[in-house]
Amino acid sequence: MENPIQTELILKEDVRRLLDDFAGLMKLRAVFFSTDGKIIERGRNAECSAFCRLMQEKRFGVSACVALDREKQRECLAVKKILSYRCHAGLGEIIAPVLFLEEVAGFLVIGQFRLDDKLPPGIRKKEEIDAYFDLPLFAGEELRNLEHMVQVLLEYIVSKELVGYPRDLRMFRLQQYIDRHLAETLTLANAARAVSCSESTLTHYLKARYQSCFSHIVMKKRIQKAKSLLAEHPEWTLSVVADAVGFESSFYFCRVFKELCGMTPGEFRKKR
Repeated sequence: MENPIQTELILKEDVRRLLDDFAGLMKLRAVFFSTDGKIIERGRNAECSAFCRLMQEKRFGVSACVALDREKQRECLAVKKILSYRCHAGLGEIIAPVLFLEEVAGFLVIGQFRLDDKLPPGIRKKEEIDAYFDLPLFAGEELRNLEHMVQVLLEYIVSKELVGYPRDLRMFRLQQYIDRHLAETLTLANAARAVSCSESTLTHYLKARYQSCFSHIVMKKRIQKAKSLLAEHPEWTLSVVADAVGFESSFYFCRVFKELCGMTPGEFRKKR
């Protein structure tokens, strides 16, 4: 599995309103986290419930909650699926991955609801009992319905591009793919699959955003790598360099190199 996306999600204002509406309607806590556990955005009911605060103060402390959050985030990162679990206070929590380009870019955590009508062990004080039964109940089929609603909410947020990144992540992933397979035959179809879109979408994206096309980007990458190899390995023949960067022949390599660099590979090497 590749490394998770290590850049903070940018959530548009509409996401905040969606979280507020969802959390307010369902009486739940909704929080977006980055992959490194930082809170990005909170819904209206983002503070811990009264029952949770009582449990933290009198039983296990905030650090136990943070540790469990990180454990479940790691688990969610590994399986890339929505997970439900019971927290230290005996309350239900749902963690769902925010998937972008088929990678986990963050998490949406929905929580602090009852999973049944049974009091957690050791709860006897009236304030604890009242605080517990103040929480919404989602059990059995209702819990499955809630999980489905969370999944639909996330899919809507991603499909409507209400989530973004500080950099062009699609181009970043495309360049990663090209770099890893530079010596191989690179096709638009395989590249499109690697960045989770159709061939037509990738073609339109490259033309609109970069005024370029896939084959031109690949060729520039190959020549860029060839320059490094020519400088680092003066003992390599042009045929070896050409093969290392994916050219079928040294003749074609030399022709493309001169077109893009204004000199032959041999002339470039002499200038070093």
